[in-house]
Parts: sequence; C-alpha cells; structure tokens
Amino acid sequence: MWKLGLLGDAPDLLVVSIDSNCTTFAQTRSEIEGATGAEFRDLLVAACPNPHIERWFMADPNSFHAVVGHRPALGPEKCERGYYKNELKKAVRSGGHPQTLGGIEFARALATEMDLYRAGRTDNSLKAFVDDLRTKLRGMRRREHG
Repeated sequence: MWKLGLLGDAPDLLVVSIDSNCTTFAQTRSEIEGATGAEFRDLLVAACPNPHIERWFMADPNSFHAVVGHRPALGPEKCERGYYKNELKKAVRSGGHPQTLGGIEFARALATEMDLYRAGRTDNSLKAFVDDLRTKLRGMRRREHG
C-alpha cells in the first residue's frame, strides 16, 4: 500500500491498466477496484482492453492508416492468445515498416491521431475506458471551479 506522506499529495487520477484476457470489462474492473485501496477508489480509472491492448491500437482503422499506412480489418473479437499481437505485427508490416517492437512503437502517434468516438464504436472496452476517464476529468474540473 502506498504511503501518501512519503509521496506527497494524493494523485488527481489513478489510471490502472491490465488486459482483460477475454473476461468482461466489468469483471476486470472489479478486480482492479478490489486491489485498490479505499483512499484511491474515487480517483480510479480502469483501462481494461478486451481481450488485449493491441486491439485498441487498431480500433480506429482510419487513424491507423494515417499513422502506419495500412487499414486493418478487426472483425469480431478473438480470444486466442497472441492473436492481436500477430495482427498488429502483420498490419505494421503491411504498412511497409520493418519489424522492431511489434507495433507498440506507434502507440503514441496512434493515441494522438485516434478518433476516440469511432474507436469506441469498434471496441466496447475502449469506449468504457474513455467514458470513465471523461467523467473523472469533468468531476476534477467541477471541483476546481466549484
């Protein structure tokens, strides 16, 4: 457990991320909440990519194309271990890039370019994360101005 006295002030937000690995967003979020101290519950934003984070990278095919040069076709969710890692690698290779970090080297550019609304329509777990983050950020703004 964190000792806030040693770290200074409490954080404004605490974002915790773990792949859902084919369990539901709600179940994974519940596990995160159970492992989080009560003093952080109101600050918690859970990011639970279902089934894996690599699916989030490709959730907005238009922005993926703009960044990587290839438009991936996600289709229905798959729970096979390593499936989305391989799909991301293939999409990066199809965009004409050498294999370096398996696609995660594009993470920042993809996050910057991504249309979160469009990506959320493709992936429910991403939508749940974005909605929760927006709610918490609005609450912070109200507390600052209220």
